[in-house]
Amino acid sequence: MGRTEPSVGQPPASFRRVARAKRAKATINQLIPSLLSTHPRARQGIEQTELIVEPQPLQTTEISPTSSDDAGPRLTLHVADTLTAARSLIADDASSEKGAKKSRVAILNMASPLSPGGGFLNGASSQEESLCMRTTLLPSLKDHFYRLPELGAVYTPDVLVFRNEGSDDVLAKADRYFVDCISAAMLRGPETERKDKGWAGYANEKDRELVLQKMRTVMRVCQLKGVTHIVLGAWGCGAYGNPVNEVASAWRKVLFPKKDVKGNKKKRKEMWPSVKEVVFAIKDVGMADAFNIAFGSGLDCKKKI
Repeated sequence: MGRTEPSVGQPPASFRRVARAKRAKATINQLIPSLLSTHPRARQGIEQTELIVEPQPLQTTEISPTSSDDAGPRLTLHVADTLTAARSLIADDASSEKGAKKSRVAILNMASPLSPGGGFLNGASSQEESLCMRTTLLPSLKDHFYRLPELGAVYTPDVLVFRNEGSDDVLAKADRYFVDCISAAMLRGPETERKDKGWAGYANEKDRELVLQKMRTVMRVCQLKGVTHIVLGAWGCGAYGNPVNEVASAWRKVLFPKKDVKGNKKKRKEMWPSVKEVVFAIKDVGMADAFNIAFGSGLDCKKKI
Protein backbone atom coordinates (compact mmCIF):
# COMPACT_ATOMS: atom_id res chain seq x y z
CA MET A 1 0.00 0.00 0.00
CA GLY A 2 1.35 3.44 -0.93
CA ARG A 3 1.44 6.63 1.09
CA THR A 4 -1.92 7.89 2.27
CA GLU A 5 -0.55 11.33 3.13
CA PRO A 6 1.92 13.57 1.32
CA SER A 7 5.48 13.40 2.64
CA VAL A 8 6.82 16.50 4.36
CA GLY A 9 10.44 17.24 3.50
CA GLN A 10 12.90 19.14 5.64
CA PRO A 11 13.98 22.62 4.63
CA PRO A 12 17.46 22.88 3.06
CA ALA A 13 20.39 22.60 5.48
CA SER A 14 21.26 26.27 5.01
CA PHE A 15 17.74 27.30 6.07
CA ARG A 16 17.90 25.08 9.14
CA ARG A 17 21.24 26.57 10.11
CA VAL A 18 19.88 30.12 9.80
CA ALA A 19 16.88 29.15 11.94
CA ARG A 20 19.18 27.66 14.60
CA ALA A 21 21.32 30.80 14.60
CA LYS A 22 18.24 32.97 15.13
CA ARG A 23 17.07 30.72 17.96
CA ALA A 24 20.54 30.75 19.51
CA LYS A 25 20.64 34.55 19.60
CA ALA A 26 17.20 34.70 21.21
CA THR A 27 18.29 32.11 23.77
CA ILE A 28 21.47 33.89 24.86
CA ASN A 29 20.14 37.47 24.63
CA GLN A 30 16.62 37.05 26.03
CA LEU A 31 15.82 33.67 27.56
CA ILE A 32 18.97 32.98 29.58
CA PRO A 33 19.07 36.44 31.24
CA SER A 34 15.45 36.01 32.32
CA LEU A 35 16.18 32.54 33.73
CA LEU A 36 19.27 33.72 35.59
CA SER A 37 17.23 36.44 37.27
CA THR A 38 15.10 33.77 38.96
CA HIS A 39 17.78 31.10 39.56
CA PRO A 40 20.47 32.41 41.93
CA ARG A 41 22.13 28.98 42.02
CA ALA A 42 22.81 29.21 38.27
CA ARG A 43 24.16 32.76 38.66
CA GLN A 44 26.52 31.63 41.39
CA GLY A 45 27.67 28.77 39.19
CA ILE A 46 28.69 31.25 36.50
CA GLU A 47 30.53 33.37 39.05
CA GLN A 48 32.38 30.32 40.41
CA THR A 49 33.52 29.09 37.00
CA GLU A 50 37.27 28.60 36.71
CA LEU A 51 39.88 27.63 34.16
CA ILE A 52 41.99 24.76 35.51
CA VAL A 53 45.33 24.36 33.72
CA GLU A 54 47.43 21.19 33.91
CA PRO A 55 45.91 19.75 37.10
CA GLN A 56 48.29 17.42 38.89
CA PRO A 57 47.57 13.81 39.93
CA LEU A 58 45.79 13.60 43.27
CA GLN A 59 46.03 9.87 43.88
CA THR A 60 48.16 7.06 42.47
CA THR A 61 48.05 3.42 43.48
CA GLU A 62 50.57 0.62 43.08
CA ILE A 63 48.87 -2.09 41.07
CA SER A 64 49.80 -5.22 39.16
CA PRO A 65 48.03 -7.40 36.59
CA THR A 66 47.51 -10.10 39.23
CA SER A 67 45.74 -7.81 41.69
CA SER A 68 42.23 -9.01 42.56
CA ASP A 69 41.07 -5.47 43.24
CA ASP A 70 39.32 -4.33 40.05
CA ALA A 71 39.15 -0.73 41.23
CA GLY A 72 37.28 1.53 38.89
CA PRO A 73 33.91 3.18 38.28
CA ARG A 74 30.77 1.46 37.13
CA LEU A 75 30.39 1.88 33.36
CA THR A 76 27.18 2.44 31.40
CA LEU A 77 26.61 3.19 27.73
CA HIS A 78 23.51 5.16 26.73
CA VAL A 79 22.56 5.64 23.08
CA ALA A 80 21.32 9.11 23.93
CA ASP A 81 22.47 12.71 24.19
CA THR A 82 24.61 14.02 27.04
CA LEU A 83 21.89 15.80 29.01
CA THR A 84 19.38 12.97 28.73
CA ALA A 85 21.98 10.63 30.21
CA ALA A 86 22.76 13.15 32.96
CA ARG A 87 19.09 13.49 33.81
CA SER A 88 18.80 9.73 34.27
CA LEU A 89 21.66 9.87 36.79
CA ILE A 90 19.96 12.68 38.70
CA ALA A 91 16.67 10.77 38.71
CA ASP A 92 18.44 7.69 40.08
CA ASP A 93 20.01 9.83 42.81
CA ALA A 94 16.65 11.36 43.74
CA SER A 95 15.13 7.89 44.15
CA SER A 96 17.98 6.62 46.35
CA GLU A 97 17.58 6.00 50.05
CA LYS A 98 16.72 8.98 52.20
CA GLY A 99 19.75 10.24 54.07
CA ALA A 100 22.24 8.88 51.51
CA LYS A 101 24.97 11.25 50.42
CA LYS A 102 23.91 13.18 47.33
CA SER A 103 25.78 12.56 44.11
CA ARG A 104 27.69 15.23 42.20
CA VAL A 105 26.84 14.79 38.52
CA ALA A 106 29.00 16.38 35.84
CA ILE A 107 29.09 16.27 32.05
CA LEU A 108 31.92 16.66 29.56
CA ASN A 109 31.37 19.52 27.12
CA MET A 110 33.38 18.46 24.07
CA ALA A 111 34.35 22.04 23.47
CA SER A 112 35.84 24.16 20.74
CA PRO A 113 39.37 25.20 21.73
CA LEU A 114 39.00 28.54 19.96
CA SER A 115 35.74 30.19 20.94
CA PRO A 116 33.07 29.98 23.67
CA GLY A 117 30.22 27.76 22.51
CA GLY A 118 31.90 26.87 19.23
CA GLY A 119 29.56 27.71 16.35
CA PHE A 120 26.48 28.15 18.55
CA LEU A 121 25.63 31.68 17.41
CA ASN A 122 26.23 30.69 13.78
CA GLY A 123 23.71 27.84 13.88
CA ALA A 124 26.06 24.87 14.26
CA SER A 125 24.56 21.75 15.81
CA SER A 126 27.25 19.62 17.46
CA GLN A 127 27.25 18.58 21.12
CA GLU A 128 28.60 21.85 22.51
CA GLU A 129 26.07 23.92 20.58
CA SER A 130 23.26 21.69 21.84
CA LEU A 131 24.40 22.24 25.43
CA CYS A 132 24.42 26.00 24.89
CA MET A 133 20.89 25.89 23.47
CA ARG A 134 19.54 23.97 26.45
CA THR A 135 21.50 25.29 29.44
CA THR A 136 23.09 28.34 31.06
CA LEU A 137 26.58 27.11 30.14
CA LEU A 138 27.55 29.75 27.56
CA PRO A 139 27.69 32.79 29.90
CA SER A 140 30.26 30.92 32.01
CA LEU A 141 32.66 30.41 29.09
CA LYS A 142 34.52 33.71 29.31
CA ASP A 143 36.49 35.07 26.37
CA HIS A 144 39.70 35.28 28.41
CA PHE A 145 39.69 31.48 28.88
CA TYR A 146 40.44 31.08 25.17
CA ARG A 147 42.34 29.65 23.43
CA LEU A 148 41.75 26.69 25.76
CA PRO A 149 45.03 25.20 26.95
CA GLU A 150 46.04 21.83 25.52
CA LEU A 151 45.88 20.27 29.00
CA GLY A 152 43.23 22.25 30.80
CA ALA A 153 39.48 22.59 31.28
CA VAL A 154 36.83 25.09 32.29
CA TYR A 155 34.85 23.89 35.32
CA THR A 156 31.34 25.33 35.67
CA PRO A 157 29.28 24.21 38.68
CA ASP A 158 25.49 24.32 38.81
CA VAL A 159 24.62 24.73 35.14
CA LEU A 160 20.84 25.04 34.78
CA VAL A 161 19.19 22.76 32.20
CA PHE A 162 15.96 24.30 30.91
CA ARG A 163 15.15 22.51 27.62
CA ASN A 164 14.80 18.98 26.35
CA GLU A 165 16.52 17.86 23.19
CA GLY A 166 14.92 19.17 20.01
CA SER A 167 12.34 21.27 21.84
CA ASP A 168 11.76 25.02 21.70
CA ASP A 169 9.74 24.90 24.90
CA VAL A 170 11.21 25.79 28.27
CA LEU A 171 10.85 23.14 30.95
CA ALA A 172 8.50 23.86 33.82
CA LYS A 173 10.42 25.11 36.83
CA ALA A 174 9.90 21.85 38.71
CA ASP A 175 11.40 19.89 35.79
CA ARG A 176 14.58 21.93 35.44
CA TYR A 177 17.76 20.50 36.89
CA PHE A 178 21.42 21.29 37.51
CA VAL A 179 24.64 19.63 36.39
CA ASP A 180 28.29 20.58 36.65
CA CYS A 181 30.15 20.94 33.37
CA ILE A 182 33.77 20.31 32.36
CA SER A 183 34.59 22.05 29.06
CA ALA A 184 37.71 20.72 27.36
CA ALA A 185 38.91 20.46 23.77
CA MET A 186 40.06 17.34 21.95
CA LEU A 187 42.79 17.03 19.34
CA ARG A 188 41.70 18.45 15.97
CA GLY A 189 42.33 16.81 12.62
CA PRO A 190 44.97 14.25 13.62
CA GLU A 191 46.77 12.30 10.92
CA THR A 192 45.25 8.82 10.69
CA GLU A 193 45.99 5.56 8.91
CA ARG A 194 44.30 2.21 8.35
CA LYS A 195 45.29 -0.47 10.83
CA ASP A 196 45.44 -4.25 10.35
CA LYS A 197 41.78 -4.82 11.17
CA GLY A 198 40.68 -2.12 8.73
CA TRP A 199 39.94 0.44 11.42
CA ALA A 200 41.36 3.94 11.34
CA GLY A 201 44.02 4.75 13.93
CA TYR A 202 46.41 7.53 14.82
CA ALA A 203 49.42 7.68 12.53
CA ASN A 204 51.58 9.30 15.23
CA GLU A 205 52.22 7.94 18.71
CA LYS A 206 52.48 11.50 20.07
CA ASP A 207 48.82 12.09 19.16
CA ARG A 208 47.79 8.91 20.97
CA GLU A 209 49.69 10.01 24.07
CA LEU A 210 48.22 13.54 23.93
CA VAL A 211 44.70 12.09 23.87
CA LEU A 212 45.48 10.05 27.00
CA GLN A 213 46.81 13.17 28.71
CA LYS A 214 43.68 15.13 27.80
CA MET A 215 41.46 12.41 29.24
CA ARG A 216 43.50 12.26 32.44
CA THR A 217 43.12 16.03 32.71
CA VAL A 218 39.31 15.67 32.63
CA MET A 219 39.40 12.93 35.25
CA ARG A 220 41.75 14.94 37.46
CA VAL A 221 39.26 17.80 37.41
CA CYS A 222 36.55 15.31 38.42
CA GLN A 223 38.70 14.14 41.29
CA LEU A 224 39.60 17.69 42.31
CA LYS A 225 35.94 18.76 42.42
CA GLY A 226 34.52 15.63 44.05
CA VAL A 227 32.49 14.53 41.02
CA THR A 228 30.82 11.18 41.71
CA HIS A 229 29.09 10.62 38.36
CA ILE A 230 30.39 11.85 34.99
CA VAL A 231 28.84 11.72 31.52
CA LEU A 232 31.52 11.31 28.85
CA GLY A 233 31.27 10.58 25.14
CA ALA A 234 32.98 9.77 21.85
CA TRP A 235 35.19 12.81 22.34
CA GLY A 236 36.46 14.33 19.11
CA CYS A 237 35.08 11.55 16.89
CA GLY A 238 32.88 13.80 14.75
CA ALA A 239 34.13 16.83 12.86
CA TYR A 240 37.53 16.70 14.61
CA GLY A 241 38.31 13.38 12.94
CA ASN A 242 39.59 11.28 15.85
CA PRO A 243 39.23 7.51 15.23
CA VAL A 244 36.44 6.20 17.44
CA ASN A 245 38.15 2.90 18.28
CA GLU A 246 41.27 4.81 19.42
CA VAL A 247 39.20 7.16 21.60
CA ALA A 248 37.27 4.26 23.15
CA SER A 249 40.50 2.38 23.85
CA ALA A 250 42.06 5.50 25.39
CA TRP A 251 39.12 5.98 27.76
CA ARG A 252 39.46 2.35 28.81
CA LYS A 253 43.16 2.79 29.60
CA VAL A 254 42.53 5.95 31.61
CA LEU A 255 39.53 4.64 33.56
CA PHE A 256 40.94 1.16 34.20
CA PRO A 257 44.73 1.50 34.36
CA LYS A 258 45.13 -1.93 35.96
CA LYS A 259 44.16 -3.51 32.66
CA ASP A 260 46.97 -1.57 30.96
CA VAL A 261 49.76 -2.99 33.18
CA LYS A 262 51.97 -5.38 31.20
CA GLY A 263 54.18 -8.05 32.73
CA ASN A 264 54.37 -8.87 36.42
CA LYS A 265 56.04 -5.69 37.63
CA LYS A 266 53.96 -3.47 39.87
CA LYS A 267 53.44 0.09 38.65
CA ARG A 268 51.94 3.21 40.12
CA LYS A 269 48.82 4.17 38.23
CA GLU A 270 46.47 7.09 38.55
CA MET A 271 43.08 6.20 40.03
CA TRP A 272 39.76 8.05 40.38
CA PRO A 273 38.22 6.99 43.70
CA SER A 274 35.71 9.86 43.86
CA VAL A 275 34.10 8.79 40.57
CA LYS A 276 31.60 6.01 41.20
CA GLU A 277 29.96 5.86 37.77
CA VAL A 278 30.87 6.82 34.22
CA VAL A 279 28.18 7.06 31.56
CA PHE A 280 29.13 7.21 27.90
CA ALA A 281 26.36 9.10 26.08
CA ILE A 282 26.73 8.40 22.36
CA LYS A 283 23.88 9.07 19.94
CA ASP A 284 25.56 7.47 16.92
CA VAL A 285 24.88 3.72 17.01
CA GLY A 286 28.04 2.85 15.07
CA MET A 287 30.22 4.77 17.50
CA ALA A 288 28.37 3.23 20.43
CA ASP A 289 29.15 -0.21 19.01
CA ALA A 290 32.85 0.66 18.84
CA PHE A 291 32.81 1.55 22.55
CA ASN A 292 30.96 -1.66 23.33
CA ILE A 293 33.68 -3.66 21.57
CA ALA A 294 36.53 -1.73 23.24
CA PHE A 295 35.19 -2.19 26.77
CA GLY A 296 33.67 -5.63 26.35
CA SER A 297 31.58 -7.14 29.12
CA GLY A 298 32.49 -4.36 31.58
CA LEU A 299 30.16 -1.92 29.83
CA ASP A 300 26.47 -1.98 30.77
CA CYS A 301 24.67 -1.06 27.55
CA LYS A 302 21.35 0.75 27.61
CA LYS A 303 18.99 1.41 24.74
CA LYS A 304 17.87 4.92 23.92
CA ILE A 305 16.28 6.49 26.98
